[in-house]
Amino acid sequence: MPRLIRLLVSLAILGLIARQFGAGVLERLQAIEPGWMIVALSITVAQVLLSAWRWRFTAARLQIALPAGRAVGEYYLATLVNQVLPGGVVGDAQRAWRHSQGMPRRGPAFQAVVIERLSGQLAMVAIAVGVWVYWPPGGALSLPISSGGLALAALTAAAVVIAIGLIPRHRRAWLGDWRRALHSALLTPRVLPIQLAASLAVAASYIAVYACCVLALDPATPASAWLPLIPLVLFTMLIPASIAGWGLREGAAALLWPLAELPAAEGITAAVLYGALSLAASTPGLIMLIRR
Repeated sequence: MPRLIRLLVSLAILGLIARQFGAGVLERLQAIEPGWMIVALSITVAQVLLSAWRWRFTAARLQIALPAGRAVGEYYLATLVNQVLPGGVVGDAQRAWRHSQGMPRRGPAFQAVVIERLSGQLAMVAIAVGVWVYWPPGGALSLPISSGGLALAALTAAAVVIAIGLIPRHRRAWLGDWRRALHSALLTPRVLPIQLAASLAVAASYIAVYACCVLALDPATPASAWLPLIPLVLFTMLIPASIAGWGLREGAAALLWPLAELPAAEGITAAVLYGALSLAASTPGLIMLIRR
């Protein structure tokens, strides 16, 4: 999706939300408790350190070195770039490219970044799906599969197999290289539990930061009412159709909070705080930017 369209998506959704809930959001922003914002910023530091460790761990499985200090600095810089540019992946592509400098083969550096991000997104998706299935307002989801659905799935699988068969041999070797990288850095029995544990911890830190944003508003309801909504809101940020999740995140909060009989303005305000705090937490990346 072109960058301009992503920008327009974010602005359009934010404009609609501001028109509908702007007064309520401004009122809540004036009454936030700064102590919870300090706690949230502290969590983001641990979040980046753990994410950088996961990147180093992934790179080590692919037999490429990545010093700890460099990993942390590059992760902060990538986070900053992802916060200000559409798509949310430009910063990651840049840190992969910089890491590959001077290597005889650049592929492993890019594979390490892609696999590390994939591990994190799988964890967030798993948490969001788990909440969606067992969250009380919807109850357990029933997903009946018709014969037409099975036929469509079979045709899709067949199309994938045929497409792979049509790939030229040199491209098949490229796919084989990625398959081996996935196996070594993610799917090996010794590696997978470590990757999942690290990624679940990182995903939990994102949820904790958002929870701090809600608590800063001094909500009248217990955490059990709004905590299950947070993974669903954060899940929408994985959709590459905005800038750093702006608009999609606030729109999801506006839809989900009322489902739990909570004020929509509360969820939207927490989403706005989360976005602003995420941008503030990425500012150490400016140090790396200045150094370069």
